[in-house]
Amino acid sequence: MAVKPSILLMCCLLAGYVGASKIKTEPIQVEVGTSYVTRDVQKPEPKEKQTFVASTCKQFIGDAVNVTVLLNSNPEWNVPVGVVYFYVVDDPTKPESQALCTNRYPKPNAVCLVDNWKSSNDLYVITTAGDVVSFTLNVKFITAETKINVGMPFSYHGKSNRNVTSVKNNDYYYLSEIVHISHNVRLQYGKEVLLNVSFCPNAETSKRYTILSEVFGTDGISAYSQYICTKLPCEVDSPNVIKSNPNHLLSNAIFLSTTTGEYQHLYVVIVNWGGNFDPTVGYYVGEFQYAATITRNP
Repeated sequence: MAVKPSILLMCCLLAGYVGASKIKTEPIQVEVGTSYVTRDVQKPEPKEKQTFVASTCKQFIGDAVNVTVLLNSNPEWNVPVGVVYFYVVDDPTKPESQALCTNRYPKPNAVCLVDNWKSSNDLYVITTAGDVVSFTLNVKFITAETKINVGMPFSYHGKSNRNVTSVKNNDYYYLSEIVHISHNVRLQYGKEVLLNVSFCPNAETSKRYTILSEVFGTDGISAYSQYICTKLPCEVDSPNVIKSNPNHLLSNAIFLSTTTGEYQHLYVVIVNWGGNFDPTVGYYVGEFQYAATITRNP
């Protein structure tokens, strides 16, 4: 008995659909940035000198560095009101004459930019307070691909469930490290993104620390699940997943603690389960941001 062409065509299409459904699409890789911040307001005495440390673990050679100081009571940087003088070095014993950048010229200002970080050392910001100042400080490393966007100082608008402060250790103030996405990411319903997240434990965090990895929707209608691995491939159902939060949440958080310092390089998979319908692509699309912080355990 001959098989009708239409039935044969239908069978072929069905077989093709089943075969295609077994093919897993690769997650979209999204670049993350790294910032180091004072998470408490600094209130030095007049003329007091402070040294702030961004621990790099040799990760940022070739990147640009944008150092920004926010004067809480003097946003116009009027010198008589009180300013902060600061410079950047890769060795705290180096004088300002050997600085990689300084904010003194042509007049004291908020930003100091190192065009090319060539050192494998940690980064040090040396500050000297003027009269009656309070300030916060931000160090942002900028990859070569995004150097075109360094015209404006970076400001971090993520959120954290912890009250992290800059900690003084041996006369150094260790800055809090934040790995983040500094813009909204649009992701289709059911699709995944893959983040490569690295931290640099320092003398303050030691080997006993907790990493908070958090994704949060910015559109109010999407939800996300999250999976963390220490090696690739990192997939939702992979045995490489060491911790996950599969719940579909507007704000999805994972706490990952260690006493041996083994969690320094992580892969994070984020899956979108919502969003607004976008008629231009014919799918539901969610928008989210991401941030991860490292905190010393008690």
